Amino acid sequence: MIYWLPSEYAEKRTYRSLKRAWIGFKIAKQEGNHDKMKYYAEGIQKFQRQLRLPVSSFSDILKEETENDLNSQTKLNEGGDAAVNEL
Repeated sequence: MIYWLPSEYAEKRTYRSLKRAWIGFKIAKQEGNHDKMKYYAEGIQKFQRQLRLPVSSFSDILKEETENDLNSQTKLNEGGDAAVNEL
């Protein structure tokens, strides 16, 4: 039977999680599912930081989501102002 130190076990689990996140990201990309791509991209970056690996850049995906969030927030603010003015 093989015995691992707790730190080795945690590191192996994190590597396994990183691998699964990459697989999920690739599947989401093939399906064109941007929400899942963002989810997995954030997970990949988290696991890479935990393992002290170079962090992958997903600037195109994460930037696109940030821009969409900002546009949505701007529309909500504009809509909110109009609703207040109507009262």
